[in-house]
Amino acid sequence: MALFTPLMNYAGYEHVLNAMPTFYHPNGNIYGIAIAKKGGTSQDLQVFRVRPGSLSRELVHTFRGGGVDAVSQIAAGGCIIRQDGSLWAWASAVPQQSPTITKTGFVGGYWEPLPGVDDPWAPGGITLLPSVRTNPAWETRSLTAGVMLDIPATFGVPVANSYLVRLTMNAPIANVRARCGTTATPFFFTVNSQVAGVDNMDQGWVPGPLCYVSPAQGTPVIWLQIVGYA
Repeated sequence: MALFTPLMNYAGYEHVLNAMPTFYHPNGNIYGIAIAKKGGTSQDLQVFRVRPGSLSRELVHTFRGGGVDAVSQIAAGGCIIRQDGSLWAWASAVPQQSPTITKTGFVGGYWEPLPGVDDPWAPGGITLLPSVRTNPAWETRSLTAGVMLDIPATFGVPVANSYLVRLTMNAPIANVRARCGTTATPFFFTVNSQVAGVDNMDQGWVPGPLCYVSPAQGTPVIWLQIVGYA
């Protein structure tokens, strides 16, 4: 028998009529809704979020029936995250602003998007960040050995399968290499010193969310920055 996990502690509620996942964000966040009733006409649409690598549910927002966000009970609904990062919820409800159109007053509609709920995203899977992300630990870093880099945790960017990085390196001799890849294939993206003491800069794609950054044929000093992700 499969284990069933409630979305939250529903002690004191009258019932929960509907619950479903409705949107998968490119950064890995999952959104879903539940239609929950405490009593009277206070039947609400709850929006939950589950972050990557977790099964914990966050209650992001509640659209309330009973005269707050709708005149009567909210009967059903769903939500998405728009490309600007705002939350957009649709539902079957009796709206506050509109006259009764149907026999019961219930119509299909949506509320104004709530801004800033999640990261903006782009169709096609490639997103350039509004500004290049840096971390002091990866500016003028002496790369003496390989390091497994957690890109989202280190640079505060969304979880992704690949990242567009700007890699600058400097070395005291030519043919020293700074590499980004995996432990099995460390050279997906490589920058090679050409002239002793001269910066070499390039942009390229590296694997994520974990990336193995390593030296070869010497010890380079590197600057690693995040430009975008896919």
